[in-house]
Parts: sequence; structure tokens; C-alpha cells
Amino acid sequence: MDEPAFTAAGLAVPVAPLSSSQDCAAALARFQRQPELAALPVVDGDGRVAGLLERGRLLPDGSGEGGGMQSVTELMDPHPLLIDGATPLAEIGRRLARLKPAALVTGFLVVEQDRYLGVGTVTGLMARSAEQTELRARQLDEARRQAEQAIRAKTAFLANMSHEIRTPLTAMMGFAELLEQEVLGPHAIPLYREYARDIAESGRHLMELINDLLDLSKADADRLELVDGTVDVVRVAIGTARLLAERAARHGVSIATAVPLDLPPLRADERKLRQMLLNLLSNAVKFTPADGIVTLRGRVAADGTLWLSVHDTGIGMTGEELAKALEPWGQVDSALARSQVGTGLGLPLTKRLIELHGGRLDVVSRRDEGTTISLVFPPRRVGRGGSGR
Repeated sequence: MDEPAFTAAGLAVPVAPLSSSQDCAAALARFQRQPELAALPVVDGDGRVAGLLERGRLLPDGSGEGGGMQSVTELMDPHPLLIDGATPLAEIGRRLARLKPAALVTGFLVVEQDRYLGVGTVTGLMARSAEQTELRARQLDEARRQAEQAIRAKTAFLANMSHEIRTPLTAMMGFAELLEQEVLGPHAIPLYREYARDIAESGRHLMELINDLLDLSKADADRLELVDGTVDVVRVAIGTARLLAERAARHGVSIATAVPLDLPPLRADERKLRQMLLNLLSNAVKFTPADGIVTLRGRVAADGTLWLSVHDTGIGMTGEELAKALEPWGQVDSALARSQVGTGLGLPLTKRLIELHGGRLDVVSRRDEGTTISLVFPPRRVGRGGSGR
């Protein structure tokens, strides 16, 4: 809702009105005393607008002659443009152009409950509109500043909390792995080894979550930076697929690779490339039922772009579900998704990371037919002559 200063009421200049019972001689005297007035409002006995008397109707040649004993009602415009005091400035301009263009010269009358408040002019409208624009620009700038400050505070908080969580978590994972590997001797009860493995696996998942959360927060604050280098795409892709193969097998899903061995090197941040592929592969495994297949492919397109694609035979997504999946924390609601842990950070973070490389995330998905998500790197990053960003 517009502030009162930026509505028609704020434009109302309290020009004393003429009474509909007055004659033109009184109006003429007013115009001669106040040469700045282009028109005078005319009201009836209870303050309701009767019309608007233009200076030009009374003094057509500007000589000061005219008027006389005629009633002002005979020369006034009985249908002036009336603007309610609560009308926003932008709407006033539209009504002037649409309903009564002549009011651009003579002005318009501001009313409240049909009673006269004052005269509004185009000059006043333009000046107040400029003030409103300037005020809104200042408000937007202040809102942007506060948002940036909040993001910086959030990033600092998450970084500090991540450090505080990582320290004991690393120790817990280390001890769990020692127990799992029975470094100090075999367990009397073999089931304890399984418990230790579950503890270590849970710790690794929590560490991945912390890293993703911190990276996404940095991306929001535009503080996520690339450490560019020449990356052997084939080695990273096959290694990533192998890393997730065991986890996928536990869910009855197999991972296949169809990455040509002659793919050119890529100018990229190797750690972030591995992170993107891990996110896409783990997401595909998550939404693929038992006996399904997840395939990692690579190719160089005719336009020189490098495509690394993850295709699954899973449940697929509708357009609405895809939009939700690309939002931070926007998990797709399905039986498969509910059966596994996750926060919904992987896909939006991957999108931020590929865009940071100057590329894009390409998604093709059909409900009940599967999904293909591709990392598309620009030609300038492909090959030994890649120039980075």
C-alpha cells in the first residue's frame, strides 16, 4: 500500500473553491489576483464538486476582460477529472491519459468521499513521482545491504559451526574405522564390526552434508571460488563412479560408465568437478529402484562443449518436481526419497558450481521413464588451450 505522501491526497493543493452560486466577476477577480492558477474548482453548498472553471474560458485572450454577471456554472466544465485521495501516483498518470487528457493542462480535482480536497497538477505529480522513485531506490539499496550483511553473517556462522562439528566428528569417524577394521584385535561379537561400519558411514554422510551446506552458503554470498587446473576428465569420472559403486550395489542399483578414453582435458576445479559428479550419481542412485541402472556418459558436442551426463532408469520427475528439486532444501516427495537420507542440497549446489565454471546444468526428465542430468562445460574450458573463465 502506498504511503499517504505518495497518493493523490499528497498532491492536493488547497485552492479555495468558488461557490456554484457565484458569478464570473468573482472568478475573474480571483484569476487576476492569482495568475498562477490554470483553473478554479467549483463546489455546491455541501462541498461536493460541481465543476472546474478554466482560466481560458473566462480570459480567452489573457487581457483581463470578460466575465460579468454570468454564473460560473455557465462556463465551467461540469465533468472535471476527479481523483480519490487514496489513489496511488502511478494510477493517476494512467487516468489522466485515458480519461481526460485536457487535465494535463488544467489539472484535476482531488476528492474524499466525493467532497473537494484540493487541486492536483501534472507538475506536482511529476515532482512527487520523482521523490517516490528516489525513496524506493534508497529502500531497495538498504534492503540489499541488509540482505548482504545477513548472508555474510550466515556464512560466518556456518563456517564456525562447521569447524566445531568437524573436529569431534573426525575423531568419531577415526575410532569407528579402527573398530571396523579390528586394528586392536577381533571383536568378541562380530555384530560390533557392523555397528562400527554404520557409525563410520553415518559420519561420512554428515561430513558431506556439512561441506555441501557450507559451499551452498558461500555460493549464495558469491564467495565460492574456483581453483582452476588441467583436469583429466576420464580419470575423475571413472574414479567417481567406482567410489559410489558399492553404495549403489547395496540398494540393488548398478553404475555403468560410457566415457570415451580420448576425452580432452578440462580447465576446471577438480575437487568441485568430483563433487558435482558425486552429487549427480548419488541423486540418481537415490531415485532409482532396485535392479535399475545409472549410466555416466561423456562426449564433446559439435559446438565444442563438453557434456558429462548421468542417466538413470528411475522414477523421473514432472516439471513441478524438477523446479522444486533445483531449490535448496527442495526434496522431491516420493517413497524412494523418503527411504533414504538427504537434504535436497545436491542438485542446487551442483547447478551453482557448474554455473561458476561458466557452464549450465541440462535436465531431461519424464515421469516413470528416468532422468538425464548433464554438466555442460563451455568450449573455452575444453582442451589444452582452455582459457578458464
